[in-house]
Amino acid sequence: MPAAGLGLGDAPPPPIPYSIRLFERVQITAMVVGWANATFTYHTVLHGRVNQLAFIAALLAITAVVAVLVFGITRRRSTTCKWILIVLSALGTAPWFALLKHTGVIDYAAALSLIQGALQVLSLGLLVRSSARAWFASRLD
Repeated sequence: MPAAGLGLGDAPPPPIPYSIRLFERVQITAMVVGWANATFTYHTVLHGRVNQLAFIAALLAITAVVAVLVFGITRRRSTTCKWILIVLSALGTAPWFALLKHTGVIDYAAALSLIQGALQVLSLGLLVRSSARAWFASRLD
Protein backbone atom coordinates (compact mmCIF):
# COMPACT_ATOMS: atom_id res chain seq x y z
CA MET A 1 0.00 0.00 0.00
CA PRO A 2 1.52 3.35 -1.00
CA ALA A 3 2.12 6.02 1.61
CA ALA A 4 -0.37 8.87 1.82
CA GLY A 5 0.34 11.59 -0.70
CA LEU A 6 2.68 9.43 -2.76
CA GLY A 7 0.27 8.38 -5.47
CA LEU A 8 1.30 7.65 -9.03
CA GLY A 9 0.77 11.26 -10.10
CA ASP A 10 2.98 12.78 -7.41
CA ALA A 11 6.30 14.10 -8.67
CA PRO A 12 9.38 13.93 -6.48
CA PRO A 13 10.48 17.24 -5.01
CA PRO A 14 13.01 19.10 -7.14
CA PRO A 15 16.62 18.82 -6.03
CA ILE A 16 17.98 21.63 -3.91
CA PRO A 17 19.82 24.01 -6.26
CA TYR A 18 23.48 24.81 -5.75
CA SER A 19 22.68 28.42 -4.82
CA ILE A 20 20.55 27.25 -1.87
CA ARG A 21 23.16 24.75 -0.68
CA LEU A 22 25.82 27.46 -0.94
CA PHE A 23 23.53 29.90 0.88
CA GLU A 24 23.32 27.46 3.80
CA ARG A 25 27.09 27.00 3.93
CA VAL A 26 27.77 30.73 3.78
CA GLN A 27 25.19 31.37 6.53
CA ILE A 28 26.88 28.77 8.76
CA THR A 29 30.27 30.36 8.06
CA ALA A 30 28.87 33.81 8.88
CA MET A 31 27.46 32.41 12.11
CA VAL A 32 30.87 31.00 13.10
CA VAL A 33 32.54 34.34 12.29
CA GLY A 34 29.83 36.08 14.33
CA TRP A 35 30.46 33.80 17.30
CA ALA A 36 34.21 34.49 17.08
CA ASN A 37 33.56 38.22 16.88
CA ALA A 38 31.08 38.13 19.78
CA THR A 39 33.52 36.14 21.93
CA PHE A 40 36.39 38.51 21.14
CA THR A 41 34.22 41.58 21.74
CA TYR A 42 32.91 40.23 25.03
CA HIS A 43 36.38 39.48 26.37
CA THR A 44 37.91 42.78 25.27
CA VAL A 45 35.09 45.29 25.70
CA LEU A 46 32.01 43.91 27.44
CA HIS A 47 33.47 41.66 30.13
CA GLY A 48 32.95 44.06 33.01
CA ARG A 49 29.79 45.67 31.63
CA VAL A 50 27.51 42.78 30.67
CA ASN A 51 26.62 39.70 32.67
CA GLN A 52 28.24 36.67 31.05
CA LEU A 53 25.09 34.54 31.35
CA ALA A 54 22.92 37.25 29.75
CA PHE A 55 25.43 37.62 26.93
CA ILE A 56 25.49 33.88 26.26
CA ALA A 57 21.68 33.71 26.39
CA ALA A 58 21.38 36.55 23.88
CA LEU A 59 23.94 34.95 21.58
CA LEU A 60 22.15 31.59 21.75
CA ALA A 61 18.78 33.23 21.09
CA ILE A 62 20.08 35.05 18.02
CA THR A 63 21.73 31.87 16.77
CA ALA A 64 18.50 29.91 17.26
CA VAL A 65 16.45 32.46 15.33
CA VAL A 66 18.91 32.48 12.43
CA ALA A 67 19.16 28.66 12.44
CA VAL A 68 15.36 28.31 12.31
CA LEU A 69 15.14 30.80 9.45
CA VAL A 70 17.95 29.11 7.50
CA PHE A 71 16.33 25.70 8.08
CA GLY A 72 12.98 27.09 6.94
CA ILE A 73 14.59 28.41 3.78
CA THR A 74 16.73 25.41 2.87
CA ARG A 75 14.46 22.56 3.95
CA ARG A 76 10.93 23.96 3.81
CA ARG A 77 11.38 26.43 0.93
CA SER A 78 9.71 29.10 3.03
CA THR A 79 9.58 32.45 1.30
CA THR A 80 8.36 33.94 4.59
CA CYS A 81 11.58 32.83 6.30
CA LYS A 82 13.55 34.15 3.34
CA TRP A 83 12.08 37.64 3.65
CA ILE A 84 12.31 37.71 7.44
CA LEU A 85 16.01 36.81 7.20
CA ILE A 86 16.58 39.44 4.51
CA VAL A 87 14.95 42.17 6.63
CA LEU A 88 16.72 41.13 9.85
CA SER A 89 20.05 40.91 8.04
CA ALA A 90 19.57 44.34 6.50
CA LEU A 91 18.87 45.77 9.95
CA GLY A 92 21.82 43.90 11.46
CA THR A 93 24.35 44.78 8.78
CA ALA A 94 23.48 48.48 8.57
CA PRO A 95 25.97 49.45 11.34
CA TRP A 96 28.72 47.47 9.61
CA PHE A 97 28.70 49.84 6.66
CA ALA A 98 29.77 52.61 9.04
CA LEU A 99 33.00 50.64 9.48
CA LEU A 100 33.72 51.14 5.78
CA LYS A 101 33.93 54.90 6.39
CA HIS A 102 36.28 54.39 9.35
CA THR A 103 39.56 56.13 8.57
CA GLY A 104 41.70 54.82 11.41
CA VAL A 105 43.26 51.43 11.97
CA ILE A 106 40.68 48.66 11.80
CA ASP A 107 40.96 46.32 14.76
CA TYR A 108 40.26 42.59 14.94
CA ALA A 109 36.57 43.00 15.88
CA ALA A 110 35.93 45.48 13.06
CA ALA A 111 37.61 43.17 10.54
CA LEU A 112 35.48 40.24 11.72
CA SER A 113 32.37 42.42 11.49
CA LEU A 114 33.19 43.37 7.92
CA ILE A 115 33.83 39.73 7.01
CA GLN A 116 30.55 38.68 8.58
CA GLY A 117 28.71 41.49 6.79
CA ALA A 118 30.20 40.46 3.45
CA LEU A 119 29.18 36.84 4.06
CA GLN A 120 25.64 37.96 4.92
CA VAL A 121 25.32 40.04 1.76
CA LEU A 122 26.74 37.20 -0.35
CA SER A 123 24.37 34.64 1.14
CA LEU A 124 21.32 36.87 0.67
CA GLY A 125 22.34 37.47 -2.93
CA LEU A 126 22.20 33.72 -3.46
CA LEU A 127 18.52 33.73 -2.42
CA VAL A 128 17.51 36.00 -5.29
CA ARG A 129 19.33 34.11 -8.06
CA SER A 130 17.09 32.72 -10.77
CA SER A 131 17.70 29.10 -9.69
CA ALA A 132 16.69 29.90 -6.12
CA ARG A 133 13.60 31.85 -7.24
CA ALA A 134 12.52 28.92 -9.44
CA TRP A 135 13.08 26.50 -6.57
CA PHE A 136 10.96 28.60 -4.19
CA ALA A 137 8.26 28.94 -6.85
CA SER A 138 8.09 25.15 -7.35
CA ARG A 139 6.91 24.62 -3.77
CA LEU A 140 3.52 22.97 -3.52
CA ASP A 141 1.41 24.31 -0.66
